[in-house]
Amino acid sequence: MFGFSKKDNKEERKSQPEYLALVAKWDTFLAKMETRFTESLVHAEEAILDNLEANNYDMSANMTAWSGIKSQLEGLGEKIEQTFDDKVQPQMLDYVERWDIIDQYQKGSELSYSFSRRIERFEIELEGKIAQEFYNHAIQLLNEDFHCSQCSGKLEVKKDIFRSHYVGCGYCNTVNTFVPSDKITEIRWVVDNIAKHKVLKEWDEKNAAHKHCQSFRSLNKGDDKTPLAKAYDNWEIKENAFWTNYFTERAAFLPEYQETIKHDVSVKMNLYFYDNKKRSDLNKN
Repeated sequence: MFGFSKKDNKEERKSQPEYLALVAKWDTFLAKMETRFTESLVHAEEAILDNLEANNYDMSANMTAWSGIKSQLEGLGEKIEQTFDDKVQPQMLDYVERWDIIDQYQKGSELSYSFSRRIERFEIELEGKIAQEFYNHAIQLLNEDFHCSQCSGKLEVKKDIFRSHYVGCGYCNTVNTFVPSDKITEIRWVVDNIAKHKVLKEWDEKNAAHKHCQSFRSLNKGDDKTPLAKAYDNWEIKENAFWTNYFTERAAFLPEYQETIKHDVSVKMNLYFYDNKKRSDLNKN
């Protein structure tokens, strides 16, 4: 084989025209996968929102459709890793050593990981939009059929559509009882999706703060822990803000949870923050 031998130094090996051509081909493949993924997200949102109306706001059917699309999106990340293992790496190893292509592996791995994170965020947005569409539709239908038992005047259910409650008639002052249908009661979980979507900004901020904490290298005995401590303080603030706002938004739709906001936030903080902090380098001697 013409060109350099694997025995040559690293820079010489990685400067071979044949190897550089493989790198360029790999970069082109990754760029195409990025474009395909981005376009797929746009098409997914359009398809799922259209499917909601086409299926007469059947949330179960809609979530099944999204599950199938989500699996396809996750498959794009898997394809990147499989392509590298089955095709890219074997060809590159004809010219360089295994440790020479770590950077090429990392490019694919980082893109694949970014797909997972973006799918997670996209799912919050999509499910929030779907849930809000359903909620608006449900309220509209309920209000069309809800009339005063005494004077037949039209009554309006504004928010609490998931539990029985009293609604006064503005025409004859009769107190009427609103009773949600079984279907409405069963899908009260849509409120969780609406609430999380409403606090997406806080979700981004708490994840960024967490990632910053993870970026610190392992500390050794005697190292200054001040920067890491400040990073954890910031993460604590952002994590608390997310859960507080999330449970507050949820309680706006489900008033029975108003009294449990503080407790619910505490449970989530222990699960997602304090347990992590206990295992961090801050507590190592």
